[in-house]
Amino acid sequence: MEIQTEYPWFVPPPPEWREQFEERYGDGTLEHLVHLLVQPCVTFAAIAEEFGVTRERARQWHLELMPGAPRGHARQRLCASRQSKRRLLEDPLFRSFYEHARGEVESHRFVLVPAREGFRKRIVRLDTRTIGIREAVSRADSTTADQPATYVLTRFAEPVDFIYYRLSARDYLVVPGALVPEGGLEYGEQQPAAFDRFRNTFAAVLRPAVIRQ
Repeated sequence: MEIQTEYPWFVPPPPEWREQFEERYGDGTLEHLVHLLVQPCVTFAAIAEEFGVTRERARQWHLELMPGAPRGHARQRLCASRQSKRRLLEDPLFRSFYEHARGEVESHRFVLVPAREGFRKRIVRLDTRTIGIREAVSRADSTTADQPATYVLTRFAEPVDFIYYRLSARDYLVVPGALVPEGGLEYGEQQPAAFDRFRNTFAAVLRPAVIRQ
């Protein structure tokens, strides 16, 4: 049986290699080995301990099965990058942005902006456009049983093409940065619907004609 997976860099070994490996370690162990090797944060020492071999043998498996994979410091840098991305998703505001965006935008189109440690949490690039990430501030005196909330939308601290505002876990705006004045503005569901075309959609970024409507 072939390994049905999209593991990068994996080169299937000859059938006899697989037979000998699974005779020694058990059915399905080759796929498990590949699953471990493809993860740069799983060390060769950990793989060696799991299979009862030396660290050098685990390194040789990596070389045989994934000849084009990053090695040494390149593998360590890849691990550090993945850990930084994982930490981004632990940030509640960035996670909301990601969950709202992935329904409309392919993930490969986003480019994370490097920081001194990892990546910036409040700014990303979508293709060639920059998007600032902000929490809309709900006015405490605006929400009543019969009056929807009014939000204060403030400008981003640096020039950006668009600003993502989280209104709630479900709702958000993606507004052209040029439309938000220096002193900010208020947005509410009962006010004129000038910004409604930016609500719960990334259309302004993906289809610029929306801005001119």
